Amino acid sequence: MMNPVHVIEKPGELDALLERLSNVRYVAIDTESNSFYAYFEKLCLIQISAGGEDYILDPLALKDLEPLGEILADPGIEKVFHAASNDVLGLKRDFHFKICNLFDTAHACKLLGYKQLGLATILEQHFGVALDKKWQRHDWERRPLGREQLDYARLDTHFLIELRHRLAADLHARQLWETAKEAFDKACEQEMQERSFHPEAFIQIRGARSLDAPGKKILKALYLYREEEARKRNRAPFRILSNDALLRLAFHRPKDVRDFAQIKGLPRSYQKSHTAQSLLDLIRRAENSTGERWH
Repeated sequence: MMNPVHVIEKPGELDALLERLSNVRYVAIDTESNSFYAYFEKLCLIQISAGGEDYILDPLALKDLEPLGEILADPGIEKVFHAASNDVLGLKRDFHFKICNLFDTAHACKLLGYKQLGLATILEQHFGVALDKKWQRHDWERRPLGREQLDYARLDTHFLIELRHRLAADLHARQLWETAKEAFDKACEQEMQERSFHPEAFIQIRGARSLDAPGKKILKALYLYREEEARKRNRAPFRILSNDALLRLAFHRPKDVRDFAQIKGLPRSYQKSHTAQSLLDLIRRAENSTGERWH
């Protein structure tokens, strides 16, 4: 039976937590972001387990998380992650934290020959725990957080320290500890790369190369339009228009607003007269444009 999860939303609660964490040897950490929904990704939850207790920090409520950086940078406290890369980069991007002394259970499993590295599979193998997958793509920026969501989020760290001990014992027994430690140190040192957009990457969309020259011009114009809209509305690009929708528009080349109703996968908003007309004008301009030649 697990103890109730502690939700940390106030500075005093954070101070009390950090006092407890300063006296432990191992801290399990995970994060949840809104990357599946937003163009400009940010961390929306930080899950922490230590000393048999589970905590969920709410970065949207806590205006100052800087004190947490002292724990993350403390070389005397080992930070346990599963598939650390995204978590480490997110913590550096949003809060400029430095992370020292890391153990990555996913990488340890890889070195030990595990065939499947997903946390759900590994927790089931070691602890008989089944994670509820319906929350995997939840929008973690939404508030309030429900009990089911909190219980799902806490399980990402609840078993990590015990898992770490089991995996570390296997690494030592197989003389793989030094190899693992080298990889863990590299994970601490990775840095966030500036997000870049490449206009010509539209051609990598599956099916793009099968389009004729006018179709490729339309697809590129739609690809650029989607990127601009995603930035402006802070939405993940595929939530503006999917790759399949872009490709169908470039292939069918609707001639009037009524044709949009026949394009499978096109959001309803693009079937409204004003929005549809703007997109129709863009398609016409691209189709009739000169300058670029596609073969």
